[in-house]
Amino acid sequence: MSQGRSPPRPPEAGIVNALRFARSPLRFVEGIQSRYADLAEVDVPAGPSIVVVTNPDLCHEAMAQVDDFTRLPASGAAALISENGLVQTEGELWRDQRTAVSPGFGSGPLETYVDAVGEGAARLRGEWDDAVAAGEPDRDLHRDMTSVTVRAATEALFGVDIGPDRAAELHELMKQAAVEFEISTTTVTPEWFPRRLPDETEEMAASLRRMGEEIIETKRAERDPAGPPSDMLDFLMLAEESGDREYPENHLRDQVVTFLIAGHETTALGTTYTQTLLSWHPEIRERVRAEAREVIGDDEPGYEHAADLTYTGKVFTEALRLYPPAWSVFRQADGDQLLGEYHVPDGALVLMPQWSVHRDGRYFENPRQFDPSRWDDRDPSGQGPYFAFASGPHSCIGRGFAINGARVALATLVKDFDLDVPRDQLSNLTVTPTLRPGNGVDATLSRVE
Repeated sequence: MSQGRSPPRPPEAGIVNALRFARSPLRFVEGIQSRYADLAEVDVPAGPSIVVVTNPDLCHEAMAQVDDFTRLPASGAAALISENGLVQTEGELWRDQRTAVSPGFGSGPLETYVDAVGEGAARLRGEWDDAVAAGEPDRDLHRDMTSVTVRAATEALFGVDIGPDRAAELHELMKQAAVEFEISTTTVTPEWFPRRLPDETEEMAASLRRMGEEIIETKRAERDPAGPPSDMLDFLMLAEESGDREYPENHLRDQVVTFLIAGHETTALGTTYTQTLLSWHPEIRERVRAEAREVIGDDEPGYEHAADLTYTGKVFTEALRLYPPAWSVFRQADGDQLLGEYHVPDGALVLMPQWSVHRDGRYFENPRQFDPSRWDDRDPSGQGPYFAFASGPHSCIGRGFAINGARVALATLVKDFDLDVPRDQLSNLTVTPTLRPGNGVDATLSRVE
């Protein structure tokens, strides 16, 4: 058994804290963050305790120890959708998968992705022009950003453009998935407690699997086996065909579905939250617009512009600080572990919440203020209190895709349009493993000259 101090525990009864977490997880972790400097352990009746880590140094320490603090195994709906995708697997299988997919996130696919985001944002800009001209300026901003990022992701990662209809279908499926994955009382219900998945969940999972299989079929039909690999799916197929290891059944489909979701979601959510914040801070929006017009001008937006959109990048970083799409990193203690000077019991659910760490006044001055200038002299890629993309071996493999794609998408759209987003639009966030708008984000367009 590991040595170390027992973590402090909130004074309230375990059942009370468990229900508080289930009913309002963001408020709950903010309360723990404000009261405990390092971490706190919350007892959960009839289940493993929850350890909420509030010290960013300890967060990075846990994320670095992938064999001691493991990812949660897929269960329930997650297992139906993608049991053996890269974000669920561990050990040798994960290492083999990560090695196989890594070339698919190199400079070539990155350029393809950002160019595709630029094309998608320009296409959306045309739709917005038509909507304003027709006197129909009201939009669901999250739906629009999903349409841009999911098509770019499938083109860059799979060599397939799923088109507008499939992109819209995926958006609706993700809304259904959010209902199933929302943090609730079932989150703190013991695994042995019998639960039946609703028929709607089974159908949603089947639709996602079918979409993944269709992408693979399209790829096989169009792929030249003798040609050089150019995207992630090419590299996965090569690894499977090599016979160097035996992969689980449906390995390709699980990977495609995993990246079909993860490949677009951070950028879609992040750009949605960024544009919402820009609506509320027009002086910052004007600076983004000025940079976009200087860097992109009348060119077609793409990869060549991303590096020069530096202020836009700071704006995106700051938006992810306040509204991180992945609001917490979830791990599980594999055996009794030592984290800093604290003992973490076997099986404990370990939360490292970006939401509350990013909003802690110990680490950020005026933490609730949207202030991109705070990144003038801070490095968002370091091991500090900002970890929107996690850290350690399991950090987000698509970080470069998300950051560069977001820069180009934001600049392309802000260059020509103002959005008016009501102040209540981020007050009903759905807390799943990602932080999603509860009912979309209503926005009203107006063109600027």
